[in-house]
Amino acid sequence: MSNTPTTTMCLDPELKNEAMRVLKPLWLNMTGVVTLLLKAVVRENGLPFGVTLGNKEKDGD
Repeated sequence: MSNTPTTTMCLDPELKNEAMRVLKPLWLNMTGVVTLLLKAVVRENGLPFGVTLGNKEKDGD
C-alpha cells in the first residue's frame, strides 16, 4: 500500500457505529468493506445488487 491515497467519507455517526458493530465479528473494517464494494462494482460494471424504485403496491401508491 505504498501509494494508497486516503479517502474521506461523511457518514451518519449512528449508521457507522451500527455497521461497525455488524462488521467486527466478521473481522472486517470500513476500509475492507469499501474495497470489497468497489471491487464488485468494477467486476459487475455497475452496482453488485439490484437497484429499484420499489414496489408501488407495497409502498401504498
